[in-house]
Amino acid sequence: MQEDEKFSDDPAENMKLENEFLKIKLKAQYGDAFFMQTNADLPPEIENQFLKNMMAFEDAHANAALTSVYESIGKPDYQPADELDDIEVEVELKRVIAILTEHNITLDIGDGPYPDRLIYTFITEELFGHESEMVDIDGLGSHFIYEEFHPNHKGEITKCTHQFLQRWFTRNFDKFTTELSSDIITFDGRQMSKEAAIDKMELFFDAFQEFKDDAYNVDKVVFEIKDETQTGMGYAEGSLKYDALLDKGESIHYEGPYKLYLQMEHNYWNIFYFVMPGFNW
Repeated sequence: MQEDEKFSDDPAENMKLENEFLKIKLKAQYGDAFFMQTNADLPPEIENQFLKNMMAFEDAHANAALTSVYESIGKPDYQPADELDDIEVEVELKRVIAILTEHNITLDIGDGPYPDRLIYTFITEELFGHESEMVDIDGLGSHFIYEEFHPNHKGEITKCTHQFLQRWFTRNFDKFTTELSSDIITFDGRQMSKEAAIDKMELFFDAFQEFKDDAYNVDKVVFEIKDETQTGMGYAEGSLKYDALLDKGESIHYEGPYKLYLQMEHNYWNIFYFVMPGFNW
């Protein structure tokens, strides 16, 4: 359909017909990968803009060639990190990030903060040379995550440990809990599903009104990565304490060492075995 071509003299009806035409075109071009139901609550103008943006996005990706990040931002001048002092690195890092932002390129840093020199070196020596389909569409951009280039396994294990312990003290586990593996191993070597393990944990939790006065330390994190399979094993250990309140206002004080064993698959760490003060399988 050409820009000036109309299906109807009624602008509202013409917009609806154009939307249906765009859906048919997308379906014909991209097959079952495209599916969109007609939504009566969605204004035709919004739906029209969405469909046109989708067409532009798909066309841009279909025609995009691999381009380095450095080429896509116009090959700006920059100095190597080893030629700059710390203050100059801080200034240059802000300048380089501003240039990336101007070209709709974002670098996300999940587990920082990292030293400015480290990030500046990464951008100029690695990210600049990275090739991908750099699509130039208004409102859309390219996102890169530092940890996808340099995983922070210790940081991820530590974060998983914090999240697990916070869930423990608030007694808040469910089937969507990502800190737990899909299969859990018990202290006597039995294997059970995550759901079955949570059921066991809830039996323990339900014996108390609440946990309070909790505290913990993460004293040690150890891991090992198998480069050939990109899998890993590790553990976190430390000490913790908490008071478990009973129905009649009495409480049981639990205190001692804990240990969490984790495995990594697809760059995600989760817990498959744990020892917690007060809890028995």
